[in-house]
Amino acid sequence: MGKKTYEMSKIAIDPVIFTIHDAKLKVLLHIREKSPFQGKKELPGGLLLGEERAEQTLKRKLKELVGSDNLFMKQFHTFTHPDRDPRNRIVSIGFVSLINQERVKDIVRWYDYNSLRDLAFDHKIIIEHAFQYLKDNLNSSVVKHFMPKHFPINKLQEVYELIEEKEYDNRNFRKKLINSGIVEETNKLEKGVSHRPAKLFKFK
Repeated sequence: MGKKTYEMSKIAIDPVIFTIHDAKLKVLLHIREKSPFQGKKELPGGLLLGEERAEQTLKRKLKELVGSDNLFMKQFHTFTHPDRDPRNRIVSIGFVSLINQERVKDIVRWYDYNSLRDLAFDHKIIIEHAFQYLKDNLNSSVVKHFMPKHFPINKLQEVYELIEEKEYDNRNFRKKLINSGIVEETNKLEKGVSHRPAKLFKFK
């Protein structure tokens, strides 16, 4: 039996940050400026520094990327394939994070989840794992991070339909949601819309 060898691995944090814009699920990506995979889209991750814990690195990256570390964040998987990075043995800890559209400053950097092709490294696999985690764990405590403080019911329905990849009957969805006690009606109406303004709701 051959002698075992142990490697000194680097640890990366790869945040998959989702938002919803124009009825599409979007993910924040960068265009890679150096080899390998120069010119391809990649997740805006980074390596652990000094005495940082994974969550501290994640918060540092979120602050750089979206101006706040006060976001939903959840570790969902660790990626350990030996060949995932051609330069070094790098282990990636994947986090999923959510932000509502009103807090997004530069939508140009956000890409449609369903149109992602040929990303750098194994980042498409990471993003697909993040989406599946979101789908498997979708509930009101998660969904609310996509939403502004006040919203029409149809916008909340839109989030469920995008993540669960299915359509709901408008009337049944509205009735079920209101009866659940998750949301409550406000005395506010939509503004700046061409159709009849809808009533706005908020999470209890």
